[in-house]
Amino acid sequence: MPASVPFSSPHNQQACPALYLYPLNDTFIPKHITLIGGQRVKIGRQTNAKTVPTERNGYFDSNILSRQHAEIWEEGGKIYIKDVKSSNGTFINGERLSPEGVESDPFELKNEDIVEFGIDIIGEDNTTIIHHKVAARVMCIFTEEAVQMGGSP
Repeated sequence: MPASVPFSSPHNQQACPALYLYPLNDTFIPKHITLIGGQRVKIGRQTNAKTVPTERNGYFDSNILSRQHAEIWEEGGKIYIKDVKSSNGTFINGERLSPEGVESDPFELKNEDIVEFGIDIIGEDNTTIIHHKVAARVMCIFTEEAVQMGGSP
């Protein structure tokens, strides 16, 4: 009988480039989204069993997000995000990327950026938050090779 390969083999460690999202308002668990091979990762709300939020995907249990809210990807050693016609908007450091229902231009994400998907929905008393926006601090992770090729000091 052949020896079994341990689950944590080096092949499972190829998780770069990646985008880490650290929650700012307890709306989700920290996320580690890999961006391998130029794939575009969809950000959106859970709609069925295939879109259950995990720490490795872009789905959130949130009524604020559109089904397809935004996309993130890596290209040329940089990580980009764009809003894909969401209702409640995508914000980077407080700036909305595009008007409601309009696809935004790509926007480069940098370490420590604050990304917000949607807006807080306030109740009739004008103080109670009924639905929280998804707010996170960004960390962009690249391979050693990518850092060296990028000419970082």
